[in-house]
Amino acid sequence: MNAEIARLRALYPNWTPPSDLSQLSAGGAAAPPDPIIERLWNLYREDRIAEVRAAIAERQASDPNWKPPEELVTALETVEARRRLVNASDSGQWQTVLSVATESPSLLTCTNVDVLWRVAEAFARTDQPARTRDVYTYLLTNCANPAERLATLQKALTLLPEQQVADLLQFERRTGESPDDFSSVRDELARRRVERASLDSKVTASAEDLAAVERLIRNTNEAGPVMTLGWYNYHHGNPARALELFKTALDRNGGAKAAEGYAMSLRALERLTDAEAFAYEWRERAPENMKIYLDIATALLSQDPPPRLDARVVGRIVPVVTAQRFPDGAQALGWYSYNTQQIRTARDWFRTALGWKPEDEPSAYGLALSTQRLNERAAFNAIVAQWRGRSERIADLADTANPGSGRRSAPVQPRAEMDAAPRPAVPRQVTVERVEVEQPLVRTEEGVRVRQTQARSVLGRSCAMTRNPAGLSGDAALTRGWCLMEINRPLEAVAAFDQAIATGSNRAREEAAYGKSLAYLRKNLTSEAAVAAAEAPQTRTRQVELGASILTQRALAAYRDKRYVETLLALSERARLVPEQNDLLLIRGWSYFNLGRYKDAKQVFRAVQRTGYSEEASVGLNAIREATDQVSQ
Repeated sequence: MNAEIARLRALYPNWTPPSDLSQLSAGGAAAPPDPIIERLWNLYREDRIAEVRAAIAERQASDPNWKPPEELVTALETVEARRRLVNASDSGQWQTVLSVATESPSLLTCTNVDVLWRVAEAFARTDQPARTRDVYTYLLTNCANPAERLATLQKALTLLPEQQVADLLQFERRTGESPDDFSSVRDELARRRVERASLDSKVTASAEDLAAVERLIRNTNEAGPVMTLGWYNYHHGNPARALELFKTALDRNGGAKAAEGYAMSLRALERLTDAEAFAYEWRERAPENMKIYLDIATALLSQDPPPRLDARVVGRIVPVVTAQRFPDGAQALGWYSYNTQQIRTARDWFRTALGWKPEDEPSAYGLALSTQRLNERAAFNAIVAQWRGRSERIADLADTANPGSGRRSAPVQPRAEMDAAPRPAVPRQVTVERVEVEQPLVRTEEGVRVRQTQARSVLGRSCAMTRNPAGLSGDAALTRGWCLMEINRPLEAVAAFDQAIATGSNRAREEAAYGKSLAYLRKNLTSEAAVAAAEAPQTRTRQVELGASILTQRALAAYRDKRYVETLLALSERARLVPEQNDLLLIRGWSYFNLGRYKDAKQVFRAVQRTGYSEEASVGLNAIREATDQVSQ
């Protein structure tokens, strides 16, 4: 009998022997199985549940008294409940998931771990995190499969607060035939803590958490942990380490976010030129990359003193700023142009910035300065009228009571106020021809003469022969440039210096840019000289020398053209670099005189008189007395 029971159980796993053995035949053999029942179980094992239900209905239609085995009915109901629960879970019908689970508690066992995970998620999605934790606790307490236990923790990471996940780690089984390994979950919790600290410079991660992230970096090829540690170092004052990490993230295909961090680290290290070049290549990968490029370009242009930028750099910044209609970038281009003496270009950029951001006061101030420098009276008056009540420094610029602050600006009375000032009946004019401007920084000028003489002695008369400098080495082109300066052929020298800038060493480029500036100054091309001076870094002494020479020529040119406002602007800027000379002080005094600013003119002439230039100063003081007498009459 026992052998037969074993045989039947092997054939029909859900069959149980009857308690009444009289159901067995007298010969001891089991009652022959119903072929219909056998077919139904086979369909069930093949998961053809719909066919099982159809077969049951067909049998009951032909034999109303027939009933399927109870165990088969229970098995079918369990499978169908599980399917309803899974379908509800997949479609996000969380209350249905919980209802089905309540109606079918037989599903909630370790043989149905997937069902338990879905029920846990349903609790979480219906704001019942404590019940979610209870389900995970049941799993970790009762279920033995190590892979399923680890997966339970991993699912908890996505649904529970981190502290509750940390509490679940206590169920880790470190002994037995199948011990757990929850180290990956611990590392993920550490990575998250470091990630939060990476976004807030006031939050510091523990040494253990940082070590865990370092371990993740070594053990995986993923970019994520590298970028987490990169941002942590960036926001905690270590941009050099951040730069290394973001470079590693880029090598691991970290993409646009890694590029953003790399560019920001370069900026933090004040490597703005490198940052601009790198960020330019990534600018169109993501909106954040475009933003950081514009910010870096703006910072590059806004340095004080203004940088010596290659024309190609400015040439690629301009179209991006224009295409993005970025007002801060336009303003920065305005100040860059203003500080490199490109006043008309500066005016246009400030005007563009105001077009994109009408309430931008710094751009309005820059426009006011630029129009004043260009003596564009109507434009200057319009910007003052619009901003006087909103900008103290623009009002001060107009009133000249307090020139305010700005970028390399100079206090000069607005033309509108100057026009209203009294004029002398017979104005006197000092001619520029009688003013011999002293040369500043004699030692530097002596150095120039030495270079020219040395170059002439090396080349002899060969530099007098016209020759295209293209093809010369940097040093040879530099020597030819100085030789041409010696024989007073500055425009030919410019071409030679250009070749030296293009092909020479850093020292040769510096010398060539300096020589090119002097060549332009010799032809009174002051704007070109200013641009040339920025083509290579110069020493502070040379910067002062060139700046003073450029401003001296601008002041003299403006005075000859009776543009007294621009004369005063140039002289004031020059006075910031070097002490003002008596001959230029006389020009300042006569500019004040011709603008009707007699009090200012008198102060200047008296100052000159005290230095020994009594005759020239007396002429000015007498002219002031005559003018004021005529006005009083």
